[in-house]
Amino acid sequence: MAKTFDLRKQLKLHDNGLLHQLFADEPAMEEVAWDSLGAHNVEPIVTAWEAMGEDRRRNYQVILHDVNELADPRGLKVLLEELEWQSPDRLQEFQALKSPADKALWAYLEVRNAFDQAAIFARAEALRSGQLANRWNSLPKQPFTCTPEIKTRLAEAVRSFYWSKELRGEVCEVHHYSRVGGAEFFFAYLPDWPDKQLIFDDQQHLTPREETYAFQNVFIYQPQDGAIELIAKGGKKVQLPLRKAFCQAVLDIDVDDDEPIRAIYQLDHLLDPGFAFTTDPADQIAAVRLRRLRLVPKIAVTAIEYLEPKFTEFATPNDVTAAIGRLLNAYGLDRTQVSVMQASIQLQFMGDGLKKGKKMTFSVSCPNTSDLKSKPDEVQVVGDRCIRRWGILRD
Repeated sequence: MAKTFDLRKQLKLHDNGLLHQLFADEPAMEEVAWDSLGAHNVEPIVTAWEAMGEDRRRNYQVILHDVNELADPRGLKVLLEELEWQSPDRLQEFQALKSPADKALWAYLEVRNAFDQAAIFARAEALRSGQLANRWNSLPKQPFTCTPEIKTRLAEAVRSFYWSKELRGEVCEVHHYSRVGGAEFFFAYLPDWPDKQLIFDDQQHLTPREETYAFQNVFIYQPQDGAIELIAKGGKKVQLPLRKAFCQAVLDIDVDDDEPIRAIYQLDHLLDPGFAFTTDPADQIAAVRLRRLRLVPKIAVTAIEYLEPKFTEFATPNDVTAAIGRLLNAYGLDRTQVSVMQASIQLQFMGDGLKKGKKMTFSVSCPNTSDLKSKPDEVQVVGDRCIRRWGILRD
């Protein structure tokens, strides 16, 4: 999920020295008094930006968009992996920068290869955590080396699928990247249906233009685990035949239409009076609150299908434990006689000193449903880490 982009806000996030380095070869920026420019005073930069040629502006927009996409916990994790692999001698400089935005911009300026690779993988990670990804295992665990012939076979297999099913995808181009840790990423690009868009022409007149955009499928093969993850629109009716096509083209094996692996959640331990929502200081979480539970009796209770207590934001863990105890006692139940089938949890993030931090509430249902994937990327990645830390997600 692409993040919103605001030029002034983005410029304010960066150290002026890094911005000066970014625009060092831009004639329009020579008028900016960089040495005396106050922190967060971006108006002289914006004025110079407006004086740039359109092509130059577009070039810097692309750069700053990629910087913006990497300046969050998920993006920085990927960037750190690439730095550890490609430029370990620059890690100390990277770690010394405090701002996530400055870390990403510094990487673009100083370690371009690591930045470019991280930008590619960060886009894939954003898709990976969305609604379009499914994962299968049970493939052979064996060493793997990508060759031009393998990419050609995969491109032809993917092209053939879309052409036979949807009469689109006349061509297909496959890009391959190896990621630290052993994952092999294959990006398959195909032309989408033509679309008519309104654009401004060279005379700045609004005019319709037909364009054929590329769409992509992503195959993430992990040979050490014998697993394949597929990111593609269309659900299983598209992903199952694409998985077969990948395994035939890349691994030279035939596979059945197995069901994808689903996350397995467990929630009963949330009723343990000793349970605590521990957090990592790096996640900047000020408080965790249990807001709702769905309790399903394991024994028959007359006229009751489930109990669903909801808790206020002001309820302490002791308040929640006591309230659950009173509710169960009212129906002659104890904690061992109910299963927790759903839970809603609220994360309160720290503020910046000027305004209160954001809140995010997400729900998890047994055995394998969660709405975390619908949350913004920057908080979704924190939620994913939390449910693992709390033992809710069974690995």
